[in-house]
Amino acid sequence: MRSGEVKSTKISKVKKALVYSLKNMADPGLARSSQRFFPERITCYGIRAENLRRLTQELYQQVKADWTEKEALRLVENLLQEKELESRLVGLIFLGYFKDRLKAGHLENLASWLKKGRLDNWALIDTFSLEVLSPFLLENPIHLKKIAAWIEDKNTYLKRAGLVALIKPARKKQHLSFIFSMANRAVSGAEVDDLVAKAGGWLLREAGRYEPKSLESFLRRYGKKWPRLTVRYALEKFPPDKRKRLLQITKNN
Repeated sequence: MRSGEVKSTKISKVKKALVYSLKNMADPGLARSSQRFFPERITCYGIRAENLRRLTQELYQQVKADWTEKEALRLVENLLQEKELESRLVGLIFLGYFKDRLKAGHLENLASWLKKGRLDNWALIDTFSLEVLSPFLLENPIHLKKIAAWIEDKNTYLKRAGLVALIKPARKKQHLSFIFSMANRAVSGAEVDDLVAKAGGWLLREAGRYEPKSLESFLRRYGKKWPRLTVRYALEKFPPDKRKRLLQITKNN
């Protein structure tokens, strides 16, 4: 994207230039092979992640002096209208550059994207959660209760986003008791969607790196109520013998 194309603050012009660049980068072969990573049907251009990030960084460098989070959010909302995966991913990565300017008041708007199905697969949800939500929570832990409400919501996308948003705090050994509790509540139920089951197991595994005894205790106490996907994900870092034993203990006969 040439620098002259994004000097205007008109969101529609910036979006048009971005989509034009994405179309020119498209690789039909890669687009076809990308489908194997998704259980649901996706539409994509077929662009590698490093090229998406390079394009997004170029855009940010060109507008950062003039744009606030308001323009960034408006651009993302416009890009989320696109059906192609990469258009939406670029928007979410771009918003990550403005993460320090987001406030608690923005969370309701961000949640609406998930409720409306604008982020409808693991790649979009996880990019959003790791690039935007996780850093926000690290800087504003007072709002963990708001994310807890996401995890307790019936909406699968909102649940997944809330769980993945806790990954970076878990890696920094923060709020581990809260994290164990929220992961357990998310995956304890009669019907748990795979998106939630996998995210819950991933989060438990990350928290268990620093508190393996707590993870083992949770597995022994609640594991029979969890999907097997969750248990397997949570156990990935355990030694083989213990993993095998805990898989057996948590099996619901």
